[in-house]
Amino acid sequence: MNVISIMDGDSKSRLIELDPRTKIFVLVLCNVIIFLAPSMEYEMILIFSALIFAVLCGVYKFALKMGIVYVVLIGIQYLSALYLPIGGKILIVTFTSFARKLFPSAVLGKALISTTKVNEFMAAMNKFKVPKSILIPMAVTLRYFPMAMDDIGNIKNAMKVRGIFPSIGGFLRRPEETIEHVYVPMIVSASKIADEMSQSAIARGIDSPTNRTSLEKIGFGTLDIVCGVYFLGLLIKVLM
Repeated sequence: MNVISIMDGDSKSRLIELDPRTKIFVLVLCNVIIFLAPSMEYEMILIFSALIFAVLCGVYKFALKMGIVYVVLIGIQYLSALYLPIGGKILIVTFTSFARKLFPSAVLGKALISTTKVNEFMAAMNKFKVPKSILIPMAVTLRYFPMAMDDIGNIKNAMKVRGIFPSIGGFLRRPEETIEHVYVPMIVSASKIADEMSQSAIARGIDSPTNRTSLEKIGFGTLDIVCGVYFLGLLIKVLM
């Protein structure tokens, strides 16, 4: 029984097809590696690898944006080290260093959410015998974020027609209207989506005690092994 079979990304845009367990494995490894990275050079290798991984999975635009943001952060840190006084230098370096640590989570998390069907994800996790108390929240979360972001985008577009912009500048110019017409509808919409998804998942038998079946073919292939070994090698290199 399939729970939700809507896919967020276009499978035709992907260069590789990977098992959901491989994506989760790579995501966990990269988050460990980024906090153990011994140097800026090693961090850049990891970020570049994560961006390439996302591109191969079909997440082109987001990977490009994150790559540009990363380069900008490196440039800000470099310029602040040259021209700012010690207080400002410490503040900027601390901020940029912390922000860079979040890049693998953002890039690979986007790749996981955008390219993984919920029923495909559940079939893969069932092979790992993941308890339903953990699996059900993960499955709902996997589908929640894309739907919430689409709804939030629609709210923003509707408010822009009325001259209300959901930005820092827009908030400073018209704070009361921005809160009332943008942020409050966002919160209400997010809560409503969560309730609807939970009800839909239960109606589709997500909590059924019987074993699930799936039409998705789940299994590790050559590309899964290559990706897993590559990122595992990066971790081993850090630990050596």
